[in-house]
Amino acid sequence: MMRAVTHVLLAAGVVGAVPSAGRVTLPAAGDAAAVSYAYRLVEPRATAIEGGVRVPLIVFLHGSGERGSDNEAQLKHFVNDAGSDAFQAKNPCFVLAVQCPADERWVDIALDSEGKAKWSEGLKTKTSPTRALHAVQLAIDEVMRTKPVDPTRVYLTGISMGGFGAFDLAVRTPDKFAAMASICGGGDPARAGRLRGLPVLVAHGIDDPVVPIACSRTMADAVRAAGGSVTVREYPGVGHEAWTKAYTTEADGVLMWMFAQHKGAAK
Repeated sequence: MMRAVTHVLLAAGVVGAVPSAGRVTLPAAGDAAAVSYAYRLVEPRATAIEGGVRVPLIVFLHGSGERGSDNEAQLKHFVNDAGSDAFQAKNPCFVLAVQCPADERWVDIALDSEGKAKWSEGLKTKTSPTRALHAVQLAIDEVMRTKPVDPTRVYLTGISMGGFGAFDLAVRTPDKFAAMASICGGGDPARAGRLRGLPVLVAHGIDDPVVPIACSRTMADAVRAAGGSVTVREYPGVGHEAWTKAYTTEADGVLMWMFAQHKGAAK
């Protein structure tokens, strides 16, 4: 499939690495016209990749509130912090954040009469990914082809809508990733067997009014039942914004867990 990618340096919202901006283009298919999707890429300091050193890639899927076409909103949660000098000094890595358009979603989900996603009903995996999620697949391939990424340390994570997207992408290409962390998301328990060899973490606020914690619990139970490895983080007194607590560098935080995973390592 043809794809086009361009890079333009833009100013970062934090003191640190300057995220580059690019686009991936999906060609016309059937009744669907060609469409491009914007992304941003946080890159490690040059000194971190000297001498042919390869570093991890974190693929981040934002929530529904960060959809749009400005190629900036998806930096709000996690991405800007991951580009900071302090973060990169401890954890040199690339961070890829594609932006989903305002009228699309990472996953096909049931809608109510007002067109709002019914996240509480969970996800039923379709044969093909949404065009937005396919754009993420193309962007991952491009970054891995052109940047010094360690293929044994490609991590996938997402929040809310992105948490559903992370599960959907993981079951489609589980061999691509070293670990997957879904924050206040959910997935299709019928496909949990596809995650048997992939370390999975789910994090959720117990008092989440938007995506019920049952969505994460159901997936955790399904992964366990399929013989997979799953780590659970539940936060008492926390509502939907579980990512604020989850993306920390504390010993029990999602990022510390994620960076400890290596593809092919003994489970």
